[in-house]
Amino acid sequence: DLAIQERMETGTPTELDEAVREAVLLHSRGKRDQAVERLRRLHSAAPGNMSIRYLLGALELECDDPAAALPHLEAVVEAQPGHGQAAALLGSAYRRLGNDDSAVELWRTVLAGSPDDLRARLNLIEALLHRGDRDAARLEIARLPADIQDMPDAQLTLGLILHAAGETGATLDYYRRCLELRPGDSLARRNLAAALQQLGDLNEAEDLLRKLLQESPDDPELLRNLGTLYKDRDNLPEALAVYARAMSVRRRRLAPEEVDRVAQDPEARETTLHSLRLELEQLEYLAGESLAVPDLDRLVAGYRQVIEDLRGYAPEGKRFALPKEHFAVVGEAMHRLVHLEPAPALDGGALNPDLDFGALQARYRNSGPGIVVADDFLRAEALTGLRRYLHRSTVWFGYGKARGYCGSYMEDGFGCGLLLQIATELRDRMPELLGRHHLNQMWAYIYDQRMQGITAHADPAAVNLNFWITPDDANLDPGSGGLVVSRREAPREWDFDQYNNRPEILEPYVAGEDRVVVPHRCNRMVMFNSNLVHKTDDFSFRPGFTNRRINVTMLFGWRQP
Repeated sequence: DLAIQERMETGTPTELDEAVREAVLLHSRGKRDQAVERLRRLHSAAPGNMSIRYLLGALELECDDPAAALPHLEAVVEAQPGHGQAAALLGSAYRRLGNDDSAVELWRTVLAGSPDDLRARLNLIEALLHRGDRDAARLEIARLPADIQDMPDAQLTLGLILHAAGETGATLDYYRRCLELRPGDSLARRNLAAALQQLGDLNEAEDLLRKLLQESPDDPELLRNLGTLYKDRDNLPEALAVYARAMSVRRRRLAPEEVDRVAQDPEARETTLHSLRLELEQLEYLAGESLAVPDLDRLVAGYRQVIEDLRGYAPEGKRFALPKEHFAVVGEAMHRLVHLEPAPALDGGALNPDLDFGALQARYRNSGPGIVVADDFLRAEALTGLRRYLHRSTVWFGYGKARGYCGSYMEDGFGCGLLLQIATELRDRMPELLGRHHLNQMWAYIYDQRMQGITAHADPAAVNLNFWITPDDANLDPGSGGLVVSRREAPREWDFDQYNNRPEILEPYVAGEDRVVVPHRCNRMVMFNSNLVHKTDDFSFRPGFTNRRINVTMLFGWRQP
């Protein structure tokens, strides 16, 4: 550090440029944390250098630390008011920190100096909408120049801004105008289809999606959107089939010669340490099951070496871009479908025939806010088949949860005949409660024993059904390890971000007396009003892949405002 200080004080601009280029090179090689640390040291040595501050702010933001990025980006914008990229990043930092007032002030200041800056005005509209000031946003839209009607990019951007703000109906005209000016615009066509789908115009949405798929038949995003359309029609068999097709394209195992090409994209190398550990444990499990997976021993050895190399380097619980040299070893399998275990529907049904679902339905309705618990939920054959599916199928693609659990989601291929059978039978057995609510979402989570579970939240559904499949002897504390459900509902006027992503607000809901603690039990089902705030209870499970806590969640219907 002293050497850097001396170099910055006495060195030539060329030396400074070279030091910055070294940091940029580290970033390009996937060593993002090392690049940030290098830039921090350069900034300490040359605090007045705005190029360093801009790069440092940009990287801090990329590393999901908007608070650290903020002072650097603010300094650059103050020193260089015309630096549009710095202003855009600063606006993003304000938004991610929930500082909407500062974002609005930023864009008003930019416009005061450059009143004809169309990008700044669009950013102001976006900031006002995010703040909830819709009347002010409409005034700014009215102030847009008349010739914006002939700008396809501006029409598309306005559509995207309004779409993200939940003004779905208002987006249609902008997407359609963009397509009048530029008929082949793929993004406008995709988003028009998505808006139509959200508004319930499924026929036109499907027509658009199918035309797009004729041009790009293996586009996983289009396939997933089509799968969701079928799900919205309550055609679950077709939805799961299309989702599976999307997974086979998006998540297929890479051929060795493809790994270097994919490695050029830092996002493709993004992972977490707990996800790598899970993938290694599952590959080891597959090897122990003697499954015919090509090069399985090589993959296991590679994962072990990479995880050992990352010890002390990779941040625990945080996303990072795996260095290219490590991605070369495990990239063909990382977040990929290495093996898929079949799990067909069972003759004789999946649910326990001795369980009185009529009584459960009545207990739910008579429990106040709506909550009921039942043991021996599935038939033994169904529990065994589902456990086999989740242990053997490498479908745990949701790697980014900071608290140490990984997810498998319906739209990313989580689904099989057995799960479809469970959902269908539930609606048949509890028609008064679930008959009118189709399955709107389904997932499974698997937990790292050394880490934590899900924080307090509510879900965007009518009824939440959760069950566990991990054997009881894996749970070291039978009095915990399940769910904590508050009897208080999230306020109906709250939006998704408030009731799903704000644990600092929601934790008090599950901290008081008026709550239900449901300890973990294998094959125990918990069904409750999805608007009740709930969280994973503290847990302590034995080490080992098959001892990991696994829950399956099904959401039926939609949350009512």
